[in-house]
Amino acid sequence: MKREYSYGSIILVEIIIAIVSFGIYMAFGEKANESTIFSIISSIITWLGSFVIASGLINNRKGRLGDYLNQIGRLDKKAIIVNLLLIAITVLLTVAFGGGAGFAAVKDNPAGILSAGLLGTILTAIFAIFTAYANHIVSDPRNKDQSIPDAFKSVFSIGGKLFGKTILLYLLYIVLPLILIFGIIIGIIVGADSVQMGIGITIVGAGILGIYFILISPIIAARLADNYLNLTGDIEGENKIIENEDDFTITRNV
Repeated sequence: MKREYSYGSIILVEIIIAIVSFGIYMAFGEKANESTIFSIISSIITWLGSFVIASGLINNRKGRLGDYLNQIGRLDKKAIIVNLLLIAITVLLTVAFGGGAGFAAVKDNPAGILSAGLLGTILTAIFAIFTAYANHIVSDPRNKDQSIPDAFKSVFSIGGKLFGKTILLYLLYIVLPLILIFGIIIGIIVGADSVQMGIGITIVGAGILGIYFILISPIIAARLADNYLNLTGDIEGENKIIENEDDFTITRNV
């Protein structure tokens, strides 16, 4: 089931995150790409943006920008620790297959780095799909009494239950459009009269892809939240049920 949401609020959150990230990048200057501190800070900012959007989409979907930004108040120790653990696992996968395994592969078989890198990419992608609902879980008020280990388990439990729907979502909004746009670009380049025209078409195509991903990202975020709520139920609906039960109890007592 698809639910209404504030597309504009999500876009504005993403714009704010992008401006802050760009500002920090400019502050670090030429050393930004080589700075570990910059990488950590930019990762934290990106994660905070994802948390705000995910929390807003399950707690106040049609809210204004301020309502979405206020979701930062739901950030607690559990949310931070669970996400840090997930980030650590992602880093380990990257290092293991892109670093250690890659160097070992080059030493024994230079061609092996390709298979190691490909395996690492696949494992990282699968892990990302399994953990796509982490921020929804830790920002869900129904899980406020959930312990950190239970929340961590829930990430993979819910991720597994929604694995097929998550893959279908990414195929529909990301993979298929990429294939289509790349196919069109390659077809035009092949028929281009000059190299300059081919380069120009490539640049235009890259720009179109960039705009597409900016415009489609709120829709993808909303569909992920829909998947989560379809599985767990709407939060507002449960709150109303609780309120009705309380009212009913009071009436009986009176």
